[in-house]
Amino acid sequence: MRPSILIYSFVSGLAYGSATPPRNVHRGAARSTQQDALSGRQWPYAPFSTRGRDIVNSRGDVITWAGVNWPMSGETMIPEGLEWKSAADILDDVAGVGFNFIRMGYAIQMIDEIYDSGGHDVPMIDALTAALGSTNGTRVAEAIVSKNPGWTTKTTRFEIWSDIARTALKKGIFIQPDVHVGKAQWCCSHVDGNAWFDDVTFPVQNWLRGLSYVATWAKQHPNVVSMSLRNELRESWNRTDLYYNWETLVGNMTAGADAIHTAHNGLLITWSGMQYDQDLSALTAGKNILTAPCYKCTAIRDAHRRDPVVFDLAAHPWSDKIVWELHLYGGSEDLDTGTCDIIEAGLYRNGFNALGIRPNAAGCALTGDCPRATRLTPVIFSEFGHAQDSSLYSDLLQNCIKNFTMKNRVSWMMWALAGSYRIRQGTQDLVDTWGLTSPDWSSWNDPATVEGYWKPWVKAMNVTRKG
Repeated sequence: MRPSILIYSFVSGLAYGSATPPRNVHRGAARSTQQDALSGRQWPYAPFSTRGRDIVNSRGDVITWAGVNWPMSGETMIPEGLEWKSAADILDDVAGVGFNFIRMGYAIQMIDEIYDSGGHDVPMIDALTAALGSTNGTRVAEAIVSKNPGWTTKTTRFEIWSDIARTALKKGIFIQPDVHVGKAQWCCSHVDGNAWFDDVTFPVQNWLRGLSYVATWAKQHPNVVSMSLRNELRESWNRTDLYYNWETLVGNMTAGADAIHTAHNGLLITWSGMQYDQDLSALTAGKNILTAPCYKCTAIRDAHRRDPVVFDLAAHPWSDKIVWELHLYGGSEDLDTGTCDIIEAGLYRNGFNALGIRPNAAGCALTGDCPRATRLTPVIFSEFGHAQDSSLYSDLLQNCIKNFTMKNRVSWMMWALAGSYRIRQGTQDLVDTWGLTSPDWSSWNDPATVEGYWKPWVKAMNVTRKG
């Protein structure tokens, strides 16, 4: 049977493109240097697009990123660490490692609250006291203002985000808004309500509205050249009627890409995969999305009686804007991370084949599952992580990822910057040893590995610099 080509937008009756964003999305005048950058006359020479396996700027220069995740999707919905150090100093720390990219995870709840309040963004003091209580929220708000004297306790979340983006532009750092969760909280699990489309706290209509809002906000900031669609999609264990499979993924992600592109057609759009963003295999290899295998997927009972359906990226107006993104952690439920050969075979099969790289022969001989991609498309490694200590040097998975990115020129973002969280999973002032910073953000958690592990890795990537 001749494959059908999938072009539809999944959510019927939703006018996400015509919705008028709340009025404060464009608050504040851009400076002249920003105007030049927005016009493409200055760095970063936006808009960006894709050319085969590469991301390129408006001049045709190939772009390479190495960066870090900066969490802001917790209950306060304000970037972590600002009560300990100014935004400018945090960005100096990021740039000091050599990083040129920050993936900033946010919650759709942040936009929902703006719509719920008639278009008014939430002031810092209200956000913090709602999440931390009156005493601790006020204390943290005053600490943030003391470290960032250009702000007041009435400064809003998007005003903070805009200041960070403007400062990052001066320092040559790209900012990517990443939809980490729907409801603001720690991510991720099968039972957190954020797992899959129309899960308990993942209403699709709100998600699309949020994507459109943030894409509109991004027009002010030339170093915001990309947005993600959704972080770490996975099977919901709260609802069993949501059809966790490739067909549902493609339908909803197509609608999400439409929402972003309609609001801001200059943005790159990063598209994540199944099972905590481990698997894009059906899309990169051009498989029938009705029958293609995936871990814990909902079966389509009549799939073999239906015409095959193949996702055709070229059929969409954003075909030169899509960048695939993948994650991998040692705690994977289903992927073997026991040797570098088997890891590389899995990475190739699950989406990095779209780079046109050579498959790992030894690993593919074991799996027998290393198909070529049907189309060259950029693929980035937008999350992986480990405790920030000397065990990095001996950890098999981290060093396999490191070698894989260097030899194949794969852009990447490590998890994570934050050595502490204001609140996480009910605990205030939680310390996280997977974070690069110390708990009070005054230094690195492990300066030796920053110098001996991260800086050499970033240098080896020859990342894109301002200039």
